[in-house]
Parts: sequence; C-alpha cells; structure tokens
Amino acid sequence: MQKLALGLVAVAGLATVAAARPDPKLSLQFSTDNATWVDDINVTPGTPVFVQVVMSIPDANYGISGARYNVISNNAGGWDNGGDDQIDLSAAKGSATDGRIGGFDFGGQTQQVFEAANSLRIDAKGDTGNSVNAGISTSQNTPGALGTNFNTNKVAAVYKFRVVLSGNTATRDITFMIRDGVNGTPDEITSFKAYETSGSTSGTQLSGELGDVGNIHIEVPAPGALALVGIGGLAAARRRR
Repeated sequence: MQKLALGLVAVAGLATVAAARPDPKLSLQFSTDNATWVDDINVTPGTPVFVQVVMSIPDANYGISGARYNVISNNAGGWDNGGDDQIDLSAAKGSATDGRIGGFDFGGQTQQVFEAANSLRIDAKGDTGNSVNAGISTSQNTPGALGTNFNTNKVAAVYKFRVVLSGNTATRDITFMIRDGVNGTPDEITSFKAYETSGSTSGTQLSGELGDVGNIHIEVPAPGALALVGIGGLAAARRRR
C-alpha cells in the first residue's frame, strides 16, 4: 500500500497531554504526530495514526502496578476493508512484537494481532481462543525494585501502536475498543492494579475500572475539492464515559 507522507497539523488549542480521565480507567487516544493526543480523530487515507492506551488510577495510590486487557476493532465496514490496512507494534519501543511502553513492560510478553473480516484484536501471542486469562499485560515493577526510577504518575501512557489506513473504500470509521462490560461486552479487563504505598511489594486490585471506545474517521476527499489535511479530533467533543 502506498503510504502518503502527509504533514498533519493538530487542532489549535489542544494540549499535548490529554486531560486525566475518571479513575480508574484505560483510555484510548489518537495522534498524527505522536505528540498531541485526542479522543477521536479525522484523517485522510494513508495517514499514519498513533494509538495509545493511557492508564489512570486514583490519586490516593502511590503508583500504577498494571493491567491486563485487549484492544479490539470490530465493526462492519471497519478494519482492513479492502485488505490494505496496516498495523505496527514497534511504535512504543521499537519491538515489532511488544507495544508496551518502556517502564510498563515488566515481565516477558509478546503480543499478536489477530485479524478477521473487518476486525482485529491485539492480545497475548498464541491466544487464538481469546481466553479471559490472557491479554496485553502492561505492568510496572515494584517501588522497592525501581527506587528513584519508579513512575509515580497517576495517569500514564502504557501501550502504543501505529496504523496506516488505506483508501480502498469510501469514507469509513475504524472504532477501537477496550471492553469493560459497559463500553462493549464482555468485560476483557481482567486485571487492574495499583501500588498503595512506596513499600508495597505487590499491586492491589482496584474495582470499578472502565475501558474506552475511540474512533478514527477516514475521509476520502471529493475530486477537485480542497482537502483540509490534518483536521484531527473534530469528533473529540463527543462525550466519552
């Protein structure tokens, strides 16, 4: 597939760090420059789009321990309609089989993209049956083991990948989802933990965690029309749970 080198300009006024989501949560965010992130985004075919997962925990905790979940796209007419959509897990740290961001990649794991008609699932490698005991495992080592390198942020990006979407079809939407039983079913967040104190030796399971739904809108410019390239996030005003 031909990849268009499009220099995209983010909507003016958007902060490079998105506002914190309600706690606790796994949020989806999108970017065309890997710097300014929005909840939903509009792009033209061939535009590389970065997708990241942001984990939020309550301020009362010392720091993020980790979570286990899937990222999916499953909507009619969506992913890989025409066979030319591409996905790359190396956007996080250069590994083609591990999209976990450095610092939240404690413990060995590789992930795999499972593709079917109009859908994909990012999951643990080999989980062909989509087991509830598997999933992407983004995890931070204990405060004691990491010392001053421990990330005490209550909101942090933990996973990232990049997609390039083809123009084989007319205007369409790619919907990504982290299912929690409310934002999509079934609930696929099977672990969501935080360290309570600087002395914690294991994470504590939190309750009430939420997933998220985010959208990439692919707009094929009409012939002869002026393509307003890079007007990302026009749908970002949509209220998300």
